[in-house]
Amino acid sequence: MKSADAKRVKIIESALRRFSHFGMAKTTMAEIAKDLAFSKALLYYYFPDKNNLYAAVWNHLLDELIERGDAVVARGGKVVEIANALLEERMQFLNDYYNVFADAYSFRFDIPADLQDLIPKIFEKELQQFVRLLEVGVANGEIKMDDVLETARIFLVSILGMRLGLLKDYNAIFTPPTKEEVLKMLDMQKHLAKIFLDGLRVC
Repeated sequence: MKSADAKRVKIIESALRRFSHFGMAKTTMAEIAKDLAFSKALLYYYFPDKNNLYAAVWNHLLDELIERGDAVVARGGKVVEIANALLEERMQFLNDYYNVFADAYSFRFDIPADLQDLIPKIFEKELQQFVRLLEVGVANGEIKMDDVLETARIFLVSILGMRLGLLKDYNAIFTPPTKEEVLKMLDMQKHLAKIFLDGLRVC
C-alpha cells in the first residue's frame, strides 16, 4: 500500500513540474510517464485522465498552501501584521505556481467533475485558516466578534472577490489575472484587511 502511495505522489510531483513549466495543455500523459520511466498503463491505473491528475495536483498544492499559511499564522504577532504576511504568502504561492492555476481558466463553464468536487474543499480549508488567523487576534485581545466562523467567511469571500475591482472588461473574468494584476490585488487585499480588522478592534 505504501509503495502504491509513493508512486501516486511521484506522479503528482512529476505532473506538477510539467504543468508549472509548460502548462497543462502542452503536457501529455505520455510525457509524464516517460519522465518517471513508468508505462502509460501504470499512469492511467492511478489517474484515468489528465483532468483527474490535474485535480490531484491542485489538491497537492492546496495542502502546501495551507501548510505555508499556517506557518505564518503560527509565528504570531499583531493580527494585521499576520494577515498581511498571510496575504503575501498566498500571492507568492500563486506566482510560484502561476501556470498551474492559470490553466484552471481554460475550463470556463466546463469544469471537470474532479475539479468541481475539489472547489468546496479548497474553500473550506482556506476558511479554517482564516478562522485561525482571527482566533490569534481574539487571543491577543486585539479584536472581538460574535461569530468567528461567519466573520472569517465574510473576510475570505471579500479577499477572493478582489479581482473584480481591477477589471476594465468583465469578459476578462474568464482569463487568468496577469502577474501585474496579482500585485495590485495584494495591495488591495492588504488595504481591505486593515479596514476589516480595524472594524473588529477592541475599543
